[in-house]
Amino acid sequence: MLVACFVLLKANPQSSSPVIDSLKKSIVSESGSVQQFELLLKICEEYKFLNPDSCFHYSKKALELAPRLNDSSGFAKAEIYTAYYYYTTGKSDQALPIADKNIQWLKGKENLPSLLAQYYSFSGLCLMKMDRKKDALERFYEALKIAEQSKDYATQVRAQSNIGWVSMELNQYEKAIESFRKALDLFETKNAPVRNIGIIYNNLASCYGAVNRLDSAKKYSQLGISIAEKNNDLTSLANGHFILGTTFEKMGQLENALASFQKAVPIREKAGDPFFIVSDLAEIANLYAKMGRAEEGIASSLKALDIASKNNLTAKLPMIYTALAGSYEAKGDYKNANIAYKKLSDLKDSLYSDANPKALAEMAAKYETEKKEQQILLQRSELKRKNFVMAAIIVLVALAALLSYSLYRRYRLKQKAKMQAEIMRQQELATRAVLEAEERERQRIAKDLHDGVGQIMSAAKMNLSAFENELQFNSNEQKQKFERIITLVDESCKEVRAVSHNMMPNALLKSGLASAIREFTDKIDDRLIKIDLYSEGLNERMDSNMETVLYRVIQECVNNVIKHAKANHLDISLIKDKDGISATVEDNGRGFDTNSKSFSEGLGLKNIRTRVEFLKGTVEYNSKPGKGTLVAIHVPCQ
Repeated sequence: MLVACFVLLKANPQSSSPVIDSLKKSIVSESGSVQQFELLLKICEEYKFLNPDSCFHYSKKALELAPRLNDSSGFAKAEIYTAYYYYTTGKSDQALPIADKNIQWLKGKENLPSLLAQYYSFSGLCLMKMDRKKDALERFYEALKIAEQSKDYATQVRAQSNIGWVSMELNQYEKAIESFRKALDLFETKNAPVRNIGIIYNNLASCYGAVNRLDSAKKYSQLGISIAEKNNDLTSLANGHFILGTTFEKMGQLENALASFQKAVPIREKAGDPFFIVSDLAEIANLYAKMGRAEEGIASSLKALDIASKNNLTAKLPMIYTALAGSYEAKGDYKNANIAYKKLSDLKDSLYSDANPKALAEMAAKYETEKKEQQILLQRSELKRKNFVMAAIIVLVALAALLSYSLYRRYRLKQKAKMQAEIMRQQELATRAVLEAEERERQRIAKDLHDGVGQIMSAAKMNLSAFENELQFNSNEQKQKFERIITLVDESCKEVRAVSHNMMPNALLKSGLASAIREFTDKIDDRLIKIDLYSEGLNERMDSNMETVLYRVIQECVNNVIKHAKANHLDISLIKDKDGISATVEDNGRGFDTNSKSFSEGLGLKNIRTRVEFLKGTVEYNSKPGKGTLVAIHVPCQ
């Protein structure tokens, strides 16, 4: 009998790889986070095929981190790697309880079907090594069903291949070939992310050899070896060499067979899985018996029997006793050969009772029946969908009658919207004209005050000062009165100049908004009110119209605070960013009720709102009696 390979994809037991090194570097920057947990799982996934001990080490780290995460599935995700460690080290009886526990927990979690399917598939592998083929097959079919529903193609590939493994172990090679081909078809058509796919080619080769299709056996074993070498997959590489050896053995090329076995032996010893080591020893024993080296065959068989007994590998006992009986016959020791054949017969009876072909066929039929029932449900669902489509078409036809009316109403509304937009545009133009006229009038008055009244007042002061030297005062009191007159004229000149500058400040014309407001606030007596001004992002000049309107708005806000708020502190903030300009004016004065009629009808506040709305901006007031007032203005970029 050819070597029966299993689909668990285990590979090079080397300690590290570039992928693992990269993951370890990434994990340093994460601490106690979901990202760190995911990185630990990825490291476990890599080590699962490279080094079981390291996989176990990092799975423990992941389990320690799991309670600190807001993810109840953390334990299940990490424990599967702990179970893999026990499985690959020949402790399937310790791996199976872990799988069973998590299967029970995952059954109630509809959002984790892939993980549940993986646990079912893995538990089947454990049962196979424990020689419980019927139970294993049930797990594999359950994994396949869940994976098909969740479109988990990788688990579908594994489940189909595992089903083929059961058939191969029971010498149902045609069924096994069918399952392996389904697995390969899924792998190729769905681009399933399955590592070490070479093991399936090895299994195909083994089945073809068993049914004496030796050319196919040789072809697929060599293909499996090629893929294993490319992927540095030692387990598949060893399996491929042994299957190629058994093919040579059936072809009568015994020396070539021995050479293939000898290539595989050191590779198999590195992997260290007793399940495969026992299979290999039995095959080598068969070859030794055919080559007339009976003593070596007996020794190899007994060594395999000892390892199988120590590791409870009852599934491998039939092939071991077959090899042992053949070696005793080759030696001429028929007594011990009969003893071996008797034990082999008892084992086959036990095997049939555990998983007879009829029971396994019923299981396969049950799976196919359930699959067809699901297809029927899908067809019914498709029929309902078609009926729904027909109903929808009828509704659409009915709605088509309303479409013309709807389009007509839409046209009317569109025309109405255009008219409203034109009215708003005309209102905006009117507002702009009023503001521009007002600003021009301010400029004219400011110029007249500065160049007219201001110059006259300055000339009057100069004439009075000159006239003072010509007058003869009768007393100091007369002189002081005259000087007070000059002082009054001087103060009038300054007042006229200040009013002129307020109406059209030079700083606004020369340096921009922030400088103009700072010049305006600097002229206010600190003893009357302390003003703090903060500006940001106003290094570049804006549209002159925007600067002027904002200056008037803030000027009006400050004047309102001085006139009405009775505040001693005022904060002004001007910030320009990519969204526009935000301005806030906040005082610690007596505040007011924003719901009062006087607030909504106040002329000054209306002027502020009109000017801001002209700039497409918004203004908000936040005030309560005794709590001060905050004016927040935002004007978008134009």
